[in-house]
Amino acid sequence: MNIQERLAVFYERLRIAPPAASAEESFLLICRVLEEVENEFSRVTKQSPPPRAFDGRMYLPQTDNIVKHLDNSMWIKTRHHRVRIDADGAFQVFREMPGKTLRREFYKPGVQR
Repeated sequence: MNIQERLAVFYERLRIAPPAASAEESFLLICRVLEEVENEFSRVTKQSPPPRAFDGRMYLPQTDNIVKHLDNSMWIKTRHHRVRIDADGAFQVFREMPGKTLRREFYKPGVQR
């Protein structure tokens, strides 16, 4: 599968997963599902640490690209995406477009209380 097809599987698996109740739960969900999709569908063997140049595989966010806020929300930067995780577990994935503008590709609400 190419990366766009794997992203579609990733978003579908996130969509059907139970909602999270916190930013940390959402972060763990995103990481788990991404690893599952890449292990299952990517032909590129995972490298540790991840390579600096794109090798065809999607990797988990690196710790220096995760910003945790006092309100327990997070912003995560990846190669072409930004992820906003709210304290209640809701999250959005944005694609970084030319000119550094962001386009939302995915949204998942947190646990409804």
